[in-house]
Amino acid sequence: MFGSILAVCIKGTFDVGGLGVVLQRNEDGGRLNTPEWTWDPTVRLSMLSVILGGTLHKIQSSDVNQVSIQRFLSLPSYVHAKRCMLVFTVLLIVLLSCCSYMGLVSYAVYHDCDPISTKLAAAVDQLPSLLMMRTLGSLPGLPGLFVSGVFSAALSSLSTGLNSLACVITQDIVRPLLKKPMTERQTAFWLRAIVVVCGFSCLGMVNVVEKLGQVVPLATSTAAVSMGPLLGIYCMGVGLPWVKGKSVLLGSVVSFLVLAWICIQAQLAQMNGEIRYPKLPVSVDGCDYDFDNHTVHETIHKYRPSERNIYHLSFLWYTALGGFICTVVSVLAGFIFGWEDLNKMDPALITPCMRRFLPNKNYEAVNMQDLFKRKDEIESQKAS
Repeated sequence: MFGSILAVCIKGTFDVGGLGVVLQRNEDGGRLNTPEWTWDPTVRLSMLSVILGGTLHKIQSSDVNQVSIQRFLSLPSYVHAKRCMLVFTVLLIVLLSCCSYMGLVSYAVYHDCDPISTKLAAAVDQLPSLLMMRTLGSLPGLPGLFVSGVFSAALSSLSTGLNSLACVITQDIVRPLLKKPMTERQTAFWLRAIVVVCGFSCLGMVNVVEKLGQVVPLATSTAAVSMGPLLGIYCMGVGLPWVKGKSVLLGSVVSFLVLAWICIQAQLAQMNGEIRYPKLPVSVDGCDYDFDNHTVHETIHKYRPSERNIYHLSFLWYTALGGFICTVVSVLAGFIFGWEDLNKMDPALITPCMRRFLPNKNYEAVNMQDLFKRKDEIESQKAS
């Protein structure tokens, strides 16, 4: 995927006349503006929504996530997991930087002939493919390289997610319903069957997803419906050990319902045209092909952003909002359901900065990896 994106960026930059031309055209078109520093959560891409909301979203999707945890558990030690996260973060920053520059190249190429206004592209998500065919279409094999890179990245993430989903369903739903323990062959059958069913379900959702707007905001907002409560559950698990499971369950359900309502209403409003975000000016003066002038005039000159409401909430704030609601409701529910007995709490399960609030015990501060090693040794001695 890195190779395909870099090929489009390098060839596109060369075609428009170099890096200076790319930056100058984007500067003239107002694309190099500084995002707003505002606490208004309805601003779609402000600096605070990217820094705070985006950080919490990535923490949940990359750390507090079944897919990520499954990958971490496959590593030999805690040190390897930290090293893996460091490499992942660096490569992710590089990938997002390449995607951002690809957006600059796209505007530089189409600065005087917007393909969205002329309906050459039906959606913003089609611009990378359109740019790829314009820059690499004449070179044999390179369009295929781009498509294969995108599909390889998508399939790798999809396969990992399906495998994790199959493991969770088998362990938490199928096993408790069976009277006898499953054999290895039966376990393999259930895992494969669940993957097949979920895979075909994903294929069937393609026709629905294409009508719901841009892929990245859609994926972020829909995933945040479950990511927000999960973030709150994890934070309370390692930082608020006195909150009972019943309280956490109530908080997660409330958080899920609130986020689901906001997300569904926002997507429906976008489909109906009730939510219209501000757009930067575009031009069609340099187009060398025929298009419907009436449609272009309607798209460019009569477009007006809609008034902001709760459904304009930036998709980057969804995970943070879900985690906040889950935590607050769970803590308040603690006054009804009571609190956990901290004397029975294992300090190894709590984040170090919160261990000071646990009852005083005679234990020393040690490395987490050494702590788990000691526990394994004690358990092995008891077993023998």
